Amino acid sequence: MNLGSPDSPAPADVRDFLAKFLSDPRVVDFPRAIWLPILHGIVLRVRPKKSGAIYRSIWTPQGSPLVVYTKAQHRLLEEALPDWSVKYAMTYTRPSIQSALEAFEREGADDITVLPLYPHAAPSSSGAVVDQVSDFYSGRPSQPRLRIVEAWPTQTDLVRWHASQIARQIEEAEARPQLVLLSYHGVPMREVHRPRGYERECRATTSAIEEELRRLGVDTPVMTVFQSKFGPGKWLEPATIDTMAQLPGRGVKSVLLATPGFIADCIETIDELDVLNQDAFKAAGGEHYARVAPINDDPIFVDIVRDLLEP
Repeated sequence: MNLGSPDSPAPADVRDFLAKFLSDPRVVDFPRAIWLPILHGIVLRVRPKKSGAIYRSIWTPQGSPLVVYTKAQHRLLEEALPDWSVKYAMTYTRPSIQSALEAFEREGADDITVLPLYPHAAPSSSGAVVDQVSDFYSGRPSQPRLRIVEAWPTQTDLVRWHASQIARQIEEAEARPQLVLLSYHGVPMREVHRPRGYERECRATTSAIEEELRRLGVDTPVMTVFQSKFGPGKWLEPATIDTMAQLPGRGVKSVLLATPGFIADCIETIDELDVLNQDAFKAAGGEHYARVAPINDDPIFVDIVRDLLEP
């Protein structure tokens, strides 16, 4: 299960997606009486056109990158796990979590593993999946054996794959990176978002990748940063974009960035990092910027899931 994406870059479709996403109290925890009038009176009147233009810039002939890669991951698993019924679902768009669980119910499935595609658990991501799954089964007379995999920050294949990709790009780089940044989606510093637990999981991933890089003979410094701040209030720091704007002033002119918390390319990787963050870095005097793509349709995805399916 992943977050989802608009059906198209058209403002109407973007509005539908944002209305579902931003009205979830797991995502925006402000009091409903205050937030919903702002959402429907201001945000959903202004943001769909702006966001639609960004989605249009990253759209592929097959559709949204997030959806394209999620479908590819689904195909990989279907081929690799012939004894399993494999379905994919999105938290806020189609196919819905409800529709996937209904399909399993029709098949008579009595043993279900739910895998949110977020290695790090946060109420606004994997927590929203847990909510929808729990709501679906609430009050049902019979329920399957149900397991939800909520966090896997140091899964061996995830760590080794990222370290090997980083090492390869460093080896092949025209200008050797002076710093590797591992950028994770941020969360607000309000207790309801479990910021410290989430941060510990992200930093555990960084430590594991750094250890593997050292084993591979890579001694480039590694730094943890957080991206995608939305709305007012303090979020986890340091912020990726602020760091990018500061690094050239510290003498760091060549960077390599990876995103171990993202399993597929999406608007946060393709636009936010490759456009906004790269622009901030180069406007401040940075010279060489490169990014390691997420797992996407790499067959390592199957190895990761096989391991997570183990009891």
